[in-house]
Amino acid sequence: MLHTLIFLTSLSLVAFSIPAIINLAFKKRLFDNPSELRKVHKRIVPNFGGIAIFTGFLFTSSLFIQTELLHESNALVAAGLILFMVGLNDDIVGLGPLRKFTVQFVSAFIIALVANIRIDNLHGFMGIEELTYFSSIALTVFVIVGVVNAFNLIDGIDGLAASLGVFACVTFSYLFWNAGYPGWSYLAMALTGSLIGFLFFNVSPAKIFMGDSGSLLIGFVVVVLSIKFIQVTGITAVKFGAVTIESAPAFVLAVMMIPIFDTLRVFTLRVLRNRSPFAADNNHLHHRLLFLGFSHMQSTLVLLVTNLLFVVLAVSFQNIGNTQLVSLLVLSALAVNGALSLYIERFKRSILQRSKSEPVMVRSYGDEILDKITEN
Repeated sequence: MLHTLIFLTSLSLVAFSIPAIINLAFKKRLFDNPSELRKVHKRIVPNFGGIAIFTGFLFTSSLFIQTELLHESNALVAAGLILFMVGLNDDIVGLGPLRKFTVQFVSAFIIALVANIRIDNLHGFMGIEELTYFSSIALTVFVIVGVVNAFNLIDGIDGLAASLGVFACVTFSYLFWNAGYPGWSYLAMALTGSLIGFLFFNVSPAKIFMGDSGSLLIGFVVVVLSIKFIQVTGITAVKFGAVTIESAPAFVLAVMMIPIFDTLRVFTLRVLRNRSPFAADNNHLHHRLLFLGFSHMQSTLVLLVTNLLFVVLAVSFQNIGNTQLVSLLVLSALAVNGALSLYIERFKRSILQRSKSEPVMVRSYGDEILDKITEN
């Protein structure tokens, strides 16, 4: 019952506050800049949805989650607040990567040192069990900063980052409830409601974007839930349906597979091409789907279902061990990406062949593809 109340409260707050935020943004002429290379929208849209998401999430969590159910709440609010503020600052005036990374590291250290939410055991991955305190802190900070940026980078088309956030939060809410950690379950449900309230205005044609203040918050909450879940599985048995989660690190990788794999993929390609890994381009997974003619919502659905299939794979092979399961997930992701690359190459060749025989039709077909890529 409380899950439903939390969900509806956060959803309602966000849904009712976003129209006012949109009106204010137009009055003050605060918009997303569509001129950057990685942008796929060609019209002016406010990018302050993160304000509504954060407000709905924070208000609902503070109102309904008792402190004894979530002892780390003060540290979570402190770390999340500074991350939200730097994201909002970036949405308004723009910030250099150094400032953004500095705040992200500060936020990560608060979680690892103050909240004591750490990856302290790898559960046999690469033969490693318990970690030393300092190696645990270092790994935790690295993972938090990496995942936060992964969700920031995946936020490139309508509905994608929010949908992946909903998927992760619903999954963890269910698992924490089964594990006997209701406070964490409620926390995940509060963000779920906020994100769905935002999605009402973010499906194509999007009326508002979440901005960095929203995408950074999603990545932060999801990665903290993931790390806490790894800790919990070392204390108590957690079931996903009839399956006991024995390979927690591999499972959380599956939950976050799309943003993590996409980020590692584009960073690797940029480095191989002697470019900065942080240079903007249009080579993300969602860009590739848009190139094939998928709409924003179709691309979002494809990636969301793909992420779901990775979780199904992880649940199905929980008993093979963390190292083996992580390897299976990575190889599967590479295989899917390879198949997509081959299909794109065939698609390009078909366009070239048509351009030689039907130049007029190809121009029309190319225009149609361009329209789908830049729609809304």
